[in-house]
Amino acid sequence: MRLIGLSDEQGQIRIEFAGCNMKCPYCVHIHQPRKEWTIEDVLEYAGKSTTDDVYLGGAEPTLQKDLLPLIEGLHNQGKRVILKSNGMKPEVLESASPFVHGFVLEIKAPSDDIKGIMELTGMSEERTEKYVKLLTESMIIAKKKWLRIWIRVIPEYVNADTMPKIIPDLEGASEVMLYQFMSNPDFDLPFMGHEGPTPSWREMKELAEMVLEKVPQVRLVGERGKLVLKK
Repeated sequence: MRLIGLSDEQGQIRIEFAGCNMKCPYCVHIHQPRKEWTIEDVLEYAGKSTTDDVYLGGAEPTLQKDLLPLIEGLHNQGKRVILKSNGMKPEVLESASPFVHGFVLEIKAPSDDIKGIMELTGMSEERTEKYVKLLTESMIIAKKKWLRIWIRVIPEYVNADTMPKIIPDLEGASEVMLYQFMSNPDFDLPFMGHEGPTPSWREMKELAEMVLEKVPQVRLVGERGKLVLKK
């Protein structure tokens, strides 16, 4: 399996995979060096750690052919696994569900904004329309477990006008994380002319208040650190 990162810090083992079925123009992962690891090596690394929480992320974990055996192996070690995905392979999420604590899924824009999602993912119209359907399937599966919905707030696509269209898809999630675009250079490449944190922290909090009407908890992540809002 191809990894771009493997770490054990701050009480969490993070396994970051390389490769994705999207071509998001702001994604840093396409430029990161990658290394081949065997499933045995990863399980040995995790088994030596006293950390119980494992986060599987990176670009897109569900493309890895050894992902399910890895998840089952981590589960058998007593690890508490969180699987992040773009939602394009709901069948993988379904298979992983018995062995994970929960999921992290990303919403990029309102589901009816096909043009916007095309711009954000670098995919064709046909593929984008298919992705929206697959993401809906993945959401249904993930909401049966613990689910964090992650929204990268790029103002042209996620704002006070578009958020009401996104909110119905958030219902049933355990929490929503709103990430201020360009607030961490390790996460983003400049896009749409944005080269610094955007939108303002005030606008981020306003969006959080909107979301909090439908979900029990909202996490704000950005230039001012982290803020958790609860009902």
